[in-house]
Amino acid sequence: MTRVRGPSLRARSGSGRAIRRVLAFLALAGAAAGQDEAPPDAAERAEIDLLRRRGELPQALAFLDEAGAAEFTDAAWLELLARCRFEAGDHAAALAAAERADTLAAADPAIAAAAARTRAGILTELGRAAEAVEVLAARAAVLRPARDSRDAWVLASALRAAGRRADAAGILPQGAEAEAPGDWTALLAQARCRRALGRLEAAASALVAADRLAAAGEGTEPDVLVELGSLYFEVYGEVEDPVSVRHSPAELFREALTLHGAHEGAQCGLFELHRFNWHRQRTTPDAILDGLLAARPRSISGLLARTSAALDDGDLPTARAALSSLAAIAPGRRDVQAEKAALAWVEHRRDDARAILAALLEGDPADAEPERTVGAHLVELYRFAEALPLLARAVERDPHDWRAWRELGRAQANTGDEEAARASLDRSVAEAGGRRDAWRDNTALVLRRMREGMSEHRVPELAFAWDPDAARILETYLVPFYAAAREELAERYGYTPGPVKIEVFRRWADFSVRSTGFEGFPALGVCFGPVVTAVSPVSEMRGRFSWARTSYHEFTHVIHLGLSHNRCPRWVTEGLATWEEERRDPAWNRNLRRELIDARANGTILPIRRLNGAFRGPRVVFAYYQSGLLIGMLVDEHGFAPMVRLLEAFDRGLDLDQALGEVFGVTPEELDARLLDRLDRLLAPLALEPRWSPERVFRLRFTLAPRPPANAAAAPAWADDWITVAWGERQAEKEIDAEEALRIAALAGPLPPRGLILKAELQLVRGARDEARATYAAAFAAGGEDFRARIALAALLEEEGDVEGVERELRAAESAFPGIDDPDLSAELRLAALFEREGRTAEAMAARMRWLAYNADAYAPRVTVAAWLAGEGRAEESLRYWREANEVDPFRRALHEGWGSALAALRRHEEAAGEFQAALAVPAALDGDLPPEGAGVDPGVAAEARRAWDAREPGIRGRLALSLAARGRKEEARAEAERALALDPACAPAQEALAALGGE
Repeated sequence: MTRVRGPSLRARSGSGRAIRRVLAFLALAGAAAGQDEAPPDAAERAEIDLLRRRGELPQALAFLDEAGAAEFTDAAWLELLARCRFEAGDHAAALAAAERADTLAAADPAIAAAAARTRAGILTELGRAAEAVEVLAARAAVLRPARDSRDAWVLASALRAAGRRADAAGILPQGAEAEAPGDWTALLAQARCRRALGRLEAAASALVAADRLAAAGEGTEPDVLVELGSLYFEVYGEVEDPVSVRHSPAELFREALTLHGAHEGAQCGLFELHRFNWHRQRTTPDAILDGLLAARPRSISGLLARTSAALDDGDLPTARAALSSLAAIAPGRRDVQAEKAALAWVEHRRDDARAILAALLEGDPADAEPERTVGAHLVELYRFAEALPLLARAVERDPHDWRAWRELGRAQANTGDEEAARASLDRSVAEAGGRRDAWRDNTALVLRRMREGMSEHRVPELAFAWDPDAARILETYLVPFYAAAREELAERYGYTPGPVKIEVFRRWADFSVRSTGFEGFPALGVCFGPVVTAVSPVSEMRGRFSWARTSYHEFTHVIHLGLSHNRCPRWVTEGLATWEEERRDPAWNRNLRRELIDARANGTILPIRRLNGAFRGPRVVFAYYQSGLLIGMLVDEHGFAPMVRLLEAFDRGLDLDQALGEVFGVTPEELDARLLDRLDRLLAPLALEPRWSPERVFRLRFTLAPRPPANAAAAPAWADDWITVAWGERQAEKEIDAEEALRIAALAGPLPPRGLILKAELQLVRGARDEARATYAAAFAAGGEDFRARIALAALLEEEGDVEGVERELRAAESAFPGIDDPDLSAELRLAALFEREGRTAEAMAARMRWLAYNADAYAPRVTVAAWLAGEGRAEESLRYWREANEVDPFRRALHEGWGSALAALRRHEEAAGEFQAALAVPAALDGDLPPEGAGVDPGVAAEARRAWDAREPGIRGRLALSLAARGRKEEARAEAERALALDPACAPAQEALAALGGE
């Protein structure tokens, strides 16, 4: 499917020409006022229609209004007026003009056909399809579906919307094969007929021909671009491959918007793309839809999109408002009624939902879309069990509905029936007629990989799937961890969940696809209720995350979703789970204070009403963090018990406003304000310049006066704003602009400390180190404080060998921002390195421990601290760090050996034996302390590392024998000691174990 591009820029020049010609038309029309004569010729009408098609609808309507078009007796002009009025959202006026045009058009068959098409099209759009069919039947004498695809398309659309599926199917082939005249609109209609028949390649050919024909005339047509973009999305489904990339729907939608800046179809197309594929981050789906509805508040397509998205996000007030608007505009549309049924189901008004669905199915018993629509919304809301019967009925009603099979596969996969899911997704492929779908195709591939490559392990109420080579270690730690979490959380919430399946993925990409349908999802675990997906400790992310924190977080979701029957907003369950992490282990805090500073300064803290939508976009990680802060605030203010009542309120069908009002007596907006106050208190002790957004800097720069205000009291704030501009320019690496902004700020008087700190940074950029050091010192002496400035000054002092000064600045930096998440910037870790160079090991370890209290995901510093504590005879203190290191990466023989030795020193021999056994169970191929095979590793180095790894085995077995013997497990102890001596006859622990056993 290849499109030959036309000269799209011609359209803009065409609009200018249209304006000049229409002005001439107005003069003639004015002369004809009060007469029955028709206005000027069709050329003028074409020019006004060109304005409409280029997004200059206000001018087109102004010309028509000034000419008194509503009083015309010319059907062609009234038909044009109807289309303009409809696009403007004045549906009643549009329909009135269309009716008059249809009534007056009998004399000219071509105009009569156009008037009938417009009138029927408007009626169909407004949900009055039966009336549309009657209109077309009355004009059967002038309609030629077999010769004009436009007639065929409008008739088939009306018949299908009226529930006459078979009749519509009989008309579409006529339109698909009609001999297309030299008119791009007829080719566009022909493409739509072919597309509806599933003849996608032929549809694309007609669209390419339409594009070429339009480009040769008045210029590339947005309607054609949008239809082609929509077709590409249907055919290629966002699959990432070279063919799909060459047929980008987004590129076509954006090109259409360069021609018609408010094109409804283009904006709806981009919205759908961005909702489907969260990788698309040029803008948010909400922003796209906001733009459409700002320009066209009565857009039926826009309001349907708003309703659907709000339902998916659990934003029921917004869904209700959009549906209310649709009920006033087009209550009889089947898709509007389907969304109404979905809202009723989500609100637990199942009888109402079933009644609506029954009425829809009475009108068209073979239509799977209503039940598919309701089921798909339930899937998006993680209410998979509720969705299953609806989607099963949808595929029974229309076995060829590939989208219904896809949604059924989603529901089955996320209730743990993966075999059925594979079958449904395969059926979706079979019924799709070559249509690809990234979610479906990616998920089907991962489900096949799971079946072929994963093993299962079952215990009461829990089932696990993971790679066989990692099974022994994962079974040792994950199984008891999940079992304990299940018991603890069930007791806390007063709810015991049913069976749960946990799927642990070696490849992060497989986890992401299994969880979202796309690679690159920035998370480590997902809970669908009865199914949990998680990244394995030996994934590409190994050593950088805590599998225990992820596991605990996801199992809290099992409780939350079960308790609310998957009916609570995502931010509530994510916030609860994030709060539960830190309650379980303070080191599990999500250390995003740096991002929080930026968001607060730039005014981008997410409003609660938009928080759910953030989990679909680029700010998903921050959405987790902010949700946790919200829940933490509510628990601190009201205690934990109301959180359970909140989940129960959602289970009863209350929406966000109702639930917050009932449980806490607040509105979302009041909660937003309270959160901002809490964040200000949280951030008050931290001193770090925010990373200013380009939008914030741009707004400030172009609203600030270039001279200080006359009111001296206002000057400091004015200067501070200019310093913000300067910081933003510096962060964008535009140093000259930053210096200019700083110069303007200085017009109000001496720079405050914040300005001096930036001045020092700019001096560093120029290489003026001595000046920078002096400026930093002046800023601090004047009461300024900033973490990065302290780090920078410490680096300058380190170059000079001023150890005392370095320590002073690093301690000040730690006070300004303790435990920052970036280890390269960390004041504590820099202090640790400094202390070790000075031989102050105990202070170095204390500094590391202070940093680790904020950062749960760092493996190496934990092992370093644990080994030092154990070596210092502080085995009890070391246990915490051994455990935390294991919760990051359990696939390390040395870790378990060290942990076991610490436990043995404390005479906790049963636990010690378990760790020694785990040390022996770590496969060499998975041990993170061994260099990986290949990947540029010197074979000799790798072989030596492996020999050293093997050489530790006798000692581990010997210590295992000692622990087993201490627990009275004599036969096991003797066997291990003998194995150790077989490997190394001089193994002292094994000899000691045998001696102890022999003496009994």
